[in-house]
Amino acid sequence: MSKEVVDADAEVAFDYLNADVHLLTLNILLEGFYRGQNIFTLDQFLKGNYWKIDYISGEIQDTNDFGSVEDMVLHQVIDIIESFNLAKIRRLSVKDISGLLELVVSKAVKTENPTDEDVGYYTAVINEVYDLEKLSEAKIEAEIKKQKNVDFRSMLHGVNFDNADEATRHLNFISSIAAPHIEFEISFIDEVARETDKAIEDYLFSFSQDDFVEKKPLYKQKRYYFSKQLENFYNYIKVFPVIDGSINIPFSTLEEQGFEVVKVLSFLEREKRVKVRNWNDVDMWNVKFHIVPITLQSLVSGSTEVKGEDGFKGNLSFDEAKSLLLIGDKTVKIRKGSDQYHLLRIMFESKNDLAQEWFYSEIAEKYDYANRFDDKKFYNAAYQVKQKIARDAGLQDVLFTTAQSVRINPKYLN
Repeated sequence: MSKEVVDADAEVAFDYLNADVHLLTLNILLEGFYRGQNIFTLDQFLKGNYWKIDYISGEIQDTNDFGSVEDMVLHQVIDIIESFNLAKIRRLSVKDISGLLELVVSKAVKTENPTDEDVGYYTAVINEVYDLEKLSEAKIEAEIKKQKNVDFRSMLHGVNFDNADEATRHLNFISSIAAPHIEFEISFIDEVARETDKAIEDYLFSFSQDDFVEKKPLYKQKRYYFSKQLENFYNYIKVFPVIDGSINIPFSTLEEQGFEVVKVLSFLEREKRVKVRNWNDVDMWNVKFHIVPITLQSLVSGSTEVKGEDGFKGNLSFDEAKSLLLIGDKTVKIRKGSDQYHLLRIMFESKNDLAQEWFYSEIAEKYDYANRFDDKKFYNAAYQVKQKIARDAGLQDVLFTTAQSVRINPKYLN
């Protein structure tokens, strides 16, 4: 990740990429960048009820750092923009203060059997709205004294804050109800925006290779291997109706523990297997699948065909030094030092019996020198190698895999 992309601590930047809800914020911002959008409202970064799960709301109550979930998101959007140096925040404002007051009163009136706490909350919010009106008037007077051109039309209906600190100080309490009224105007730094996009692409590649499988993201109980996440994602979406190749995926998917929906969709989108029509949708994500019917195979390799090459001629070998799997005239690049690399290295050590069946426990024993066995990672590595071969060489049957073992298809050894 380049220094231009991450001016703040690299670990902070990684944590933002590593958590789905923060990656979603970056996706929304970058989508706006490529579409020429530079004005956003806070509610666009709040999808469904994900932020209201007990773990998060409990954390807010315990730390007392934020007035509400929405206030926390407001801080995080600002922090993400500033941490990546992605854009300059030109304006933070509350728009349509009179409309905001009407909204607060309407919600207060509709509250059935209000408690003393409810009454106190709405009273405090109304007082805060009046304070914003006074602040707006004071800023207009200050502009007049400076004899500057004042846009009365916009300032009479809202208030612009001088900086992010002032904004968060005044919005701490009312952001829970004012999210649609809180507006950001930003100027993207083009080079950094593109660098950030590349950083996301690099992260997603490493994520798909299970480089971060031990680095559990925030608000997740555990992280599954990528192959398992794809399988869980497929099992989740296959019950939804497919209309003209598209599926409507609800925001509640963010709460699923078996897969990380933003990362999975982002990876599939960059692999040209799906298109998320609008990360900034307000109700759900409409996802266009480029191959129908949708199968696990189509998600894994971008093809519905399970094919080999009859009459295949040529040597199958693994170049350990270059980390290349050579299948006739086809080449599959494997990341050196990865679990996939060590799987192939061990399988190709025995030149005289390449067709032997390798149990993952055997591979783990060779790899770990009998100190500790982790055969699960080699099950996943075999699955990942099959994905790479399917994607890069268009071959589906080079490896035969089961839950316990892997072996090379003998026809590729002729």
